[in-house]
Amino acid sequence: MPSTQSLFARGQKRGASTPRPLRAVACCAAIGLALSFAGKARGADQASASTEVPVNVTINQSNWEKYQQYMSEGMKAVWRGDHFFHFPAGTELKLAAPKSMPLPSFYSAATKKYAGQAKLVPTSDGGYVTENYQGGLPFPDPLSGDKDLTGQRIFWDLWYRYHPRVEAAANCSYILDQYGNMTRTADTTLVYSQLSGVTDPGYQSTDSHAGPYYYVAFGLQTAPEAGKYLTTLNMLTQDPADEPQLYEFVPTLRRSLRLSQSARCAPMFGTDLTFDDSFEGPPGLPQLFKIEYLGERKLIALTHANPASFQKCGTATSVAEDYYYPGGKSIVPMLRTSSGDWEVRDVYAISLKRLPQHSNGYCYGDRVIYVDKENYFPLAMDLYDASGNLYKWVAVFLTPSSMPGDPTAQVLQISGNNTAFAVNFQDRHVTVFIGLKGCTDSECDGAGYGDATRWALPEGLAKIMQ
Repeated sequence: MPSTQSLFARGQKRGASTPRPLRAVACCAAIGLALSFAGKARGADQASASTEVPVNVTINQSNWEKYQQYMSEGMKAVWRGDHFFHFPAGTELKLAAPKSMPLPSFYSAATKKYAGQAKLVPTSDGGYVTENYQGGLPFPDPLSGDKDLTGQRIFWDLWYRYHPRVEAAANCSYILDQYGNMTRTADTTLVYSQLSGVTDPGYQSTDSHAGPYYYVAFGLQTAPEAGKYLTTLNMLTQDPADEPQLYEFVPTLRRSLRLSQSARCAPMFGTDLTFDDSFEGPPGLPQLFKIEYLGERKLIALTHANPASFQKCGTATSVAEDYYYPGGKSIVPMLRTSSGDWEVRDVYAISLKRLPQHSNGYCYGDRVIYVDKENYFPLAMDLYDASGNLYKWVAVFLTPSSMPGDPTAQVLQISGNNTAFAVNFQDRHVTVFIGLKGCTDSECDGAGYGDATRWALPEGLAKIMQ
């Protein structure tokens, strides 16, 4: 794996002739996928959007190859068992008919209202950023227009996908090592705040405390005692050409630190997820990436999981075995059928590779993201190293939440009602990151999470141990 200590150069701003110096910035928080559109490239055997969807079938070890065209490269590697890890004996994926997950009506109204205003603007380094984003999806028809920029349009729809004004949930993370030992490494509280471009009714489009920020992830460790109060703050700016502000509060020092961009490849709370995986798909500094469209696909996903599976964590050494198989040496602690029925989703596949001048020392050579076509949520990622070898499989299993402002909407959250798997083939680790049932908007306001000065800004770090 490339060194994570080198300082990454940033992309230049629109029309800049020389790069601006890299500001010192800050650290971790919490969680994409790939195929090739043609030829013998990665994932070329994937099912196209026109493929008939299998329903009312059960996938298991004896027949999985029949359905591998609906799987990511990482999932296929685990079924094969040729990358150290394999699924437990008896693993079954029961496929049901796909269910719609409509976006909130108020978000769709903003998409219509601001249609055509957002533009893609090239940087002098060869990347792209958006300009004049106001709200909703910036590119509601991403396949129309310059075909060379299709991947960019899908990516920016992913970047600006619907988020509640605020969401929060308790989380617990487990690590399975190469010897089969499973440990509950950290319990955390995750709070995600959208500060500008807000479409939710009852909120300002730009929070009065937003400053230059668009979206903020706040992660507070609550257990075990040795790491209690460790906190990370990841602040994305309204201008995507600016570097995110990254902070970490270190309780032993009783102070907060601003970290450099090399922290993007650092583990988050001791897991196999890095800072650049923390938004479950899009990495920071997107203008430093070459983004390519790989095609429309169909992907097996668990997007209507049993809500009861997000009501509790497991023990200190095991996930809850009524919903998960126990992990073991080379055995992934996969979900049981009690966790819910799977379905085949229509997705866009995009590839993100660092531009050559910014790739030295970066943790991944390629990030392939599977983006749900209906709601632009990143359902899975295949991550590759600099030599093109499969590095990690990251997948999110979740169930939709309803929104206080639109009970008919089916919203997929980052903070809770989900389980993120990160299977690290090269380091022989597995992370299971379980987000319990959480809150959104007015539900969170009642618990105080809507206060940006406490849960979305650096000044809040000074209040952690008060």
